[in-house]
Amino acid sequence: MPYKEHFLYNDKIIIPIVQRNDHTEDRHLNISILEVADKLQIKIRDLTDYSFNYSDTVGLADFELIRCAQSLDINFSEFKANIIDMLHQYQKKEMYLKCQISDNKCTLVFYMKSKIKNMVYLTLDLQKTNETEIIAEIHAEKQEAQELIRKLEKQLGKTKKLVEEKDFEIQDIEKARKLMLEQFCKNLRYIESWSTSKLVQIQNQVLTKITALSKKINILQTNIEILKQENNLKAVSSDRLMKTMENLRVENMESNRLNEKLKKENGALNILRCSLERNVADMKKTVDELQSVNRNMERKQIELEKDLGKLSIIVTQKESKINELSKDVVQANNMLVQFNSCFDEKAQQLNELQKSIVSRDRIINEQKLQNNQVLIAFEEYKREFSAERFGALEKDLLMSRRKIDELEEEMRKINKINALLTHKIGQGCFGMNMK
Repeated sequence: MPYKEHFLYNDKIIIPIVQRNDHTEDRHLNISILEVADKLQIKIRDLTDYSFNYSDTVGLADFELIRCAQSLDINFSEFKANIIDMLHQYQKKEMYLKCQISDNKCTLVFYMKSKIKNMVYLTLDLQKTNETEIIAEIHAEKQEAQELIRKLEKQLGKTKKLVEEKDFEIQDIEKARKLMLEQFCKNLRYIESWSTSKLVQIQNQVLTKITALSKKINILQTNIEILKQENNLKAVSSDRLMKTMENLRVENMESNRLNEKLKKENGALNILRCSLERNVADMKKTVDELQSVNRNMERKQIELEKDLGKLSIIVTQKESKINELSKDVVQANNMLVQFNSCFDEKAQQLNELQKSIVSRDRIINEQKLQNNQVLIAFEEYKREFSAERFGALEKDLLMSRRKIDELEEEMRKINKINALLTHKIGQGCFGMNMK
């Protein structure tokens, strides 16, 4: 078989085989179509059964016989394209194909199914291939298989070399891994010792700073109590001042009322005096009566002058009292200014304490982050260490976390106390301002 010719079609498909006793079986058959010297060579064979091998060569004269026998409406060039197209349609299940075996002949039948009957498009009769050609095909396939085996042996040798190289690389990687593992163990031990020492140092530092803070807070509490007592005393004195001021205001209002009454009486006397002067001529007869009236008036005038003297004395006394009260108010203002300056100093101290507490919180959060990183490193390499050692490490880490949580709880309590103190101091200042 001329294998070096150009194949128009060469594929392995499943075709139903109809035997002479109408027995049908499906086989995987190889159909090849190639063009040799303006002729079409069609071959069908079973690669697993060398006895099933049929072929035929269709030339122009042979095609004319087929065309006349089967009433085909195509020429020879169209026949080549149509037979390949029908095979593709069969592979797509758009057409049917079967192979009928009888004696030394194989008939390929291309047909379509309808409700009434099968419509045959084309039938091709293939003759059994002679033995010499079959032997030549077997020999050619054997040579191809040997060539393929040689290529596979070469490829196998290359793959063996690659496998050996990869084995050497794996050994080198294993050595490097062991070295890295040893280095990691050393680093881990160093990290453990360093972290424990750091934790102890930080715990000691935090404890000392917390004790110092607690002492400062106690001092602040005592100072705040003293300030509260002073504030209460000042509030009592200011209440007394306010009461005296109110009493003076009431007395001043009463003196103003007396002045108004005296002015009214003086106005009435002036009116009477005018009426008396107008009626002097008419009152000559009653001079004695008028003299007595004048004497009475003089007495009243003397009494009024005495009352006016008394009023002037009272006014001078009120002015002296008002001056004393203004001096007391000035002293109270000075005391309030001193209290405000002292309160500002204490507030500044509280702010500094709050800043130090915030810095301690930051240090604790950074330590927590470092502990979390160490935990993550422990989790990543947990499989390479014993469970007992990891249990001890986890206990130590849990203890350190609990201590850190306790420290954080103490810091929260201190923050709450500071907030309450600032709130109470603010309320005390607000009460002073209101008073």
